[in-house]
Amino acid sequence: MKAEHKNPKWLRGILEDAIGRFNAPIDRILLEDAGADDGKNYGCVGERTITHRFAIHLEKALFKEGYPNETAPISIDCEYNRRLGKLKEQHVTEDLKSRVQKIKNRRLKEDPVQEGRYSFSVFPDIVVHERGKNELNLLVIELKRASNSFDDELDNIKLHLFTAPDDGSGYGYILGASVIAFDNDELGERRLHIGRLFVDGRCSYRAAFLAKEAVTYDFLKTAECGDV
Repeated sequence: MKAEHKNPKWLRGILEDAIGRFNAPIDRILLEDAGADDGKNYGCVGERTITHRFAIHLEKALFKEGYPNETAPISIDCEYNRRLGKLKEQHVTEDLKSRVQKIKNRRLKEDPVQEGRYSFSVFPDIVVHERGKNELNLLVIELKRASNSFDDELDNIKLHLFTAPDDGSGYGYILGASVIAFDNDELGERRLHIGRLFVDGRCSYRAAFLAKEAVTYDFLKTAECGDV
């Protein structure tokens, strides 16, 4: 893979290209409310449908740049739960253990090898990577409908861990992104937006519409995100 493509700026461009493709009328309609003969409003389609369509647009954006190819066999996978032949897990230390346990409503298991670390299974919404290896962990995305969660706490923790360079997990994704689907007319035009970006385990961008959201973690309190 070209060296200049292994950087957050280039990957953000790919992300924005895919968002622009999704926001064209043919797919943006997925964010519209579904009416029914009984007069009820059932809202827009589920997050999995939105995620699947968005992943297709990511694939098109990368194909335009020549990927995948023989030297960079990149795949775009949804809810990929494998890591080097095993289940995909993340590990937290004591400072995040209790909070993750409360959010997930389950106890975390202690790592049998690394003392003071606790693991939990993860299913990232979208990953751009080379399967079975860690050398091309490029982009990891968590997507949410705004009506479900505007600034999801667990997603922020996961994106922090997926992009952290020295947490011992070996993931080290170059760029992490939360993507928010505006599915309510009160929020503005219905379309996909970048919520937060993560580089080296820390927030590197925060959308203006998240400015009033509570910030509780040091990895979110950065100058780039306006919380220092």
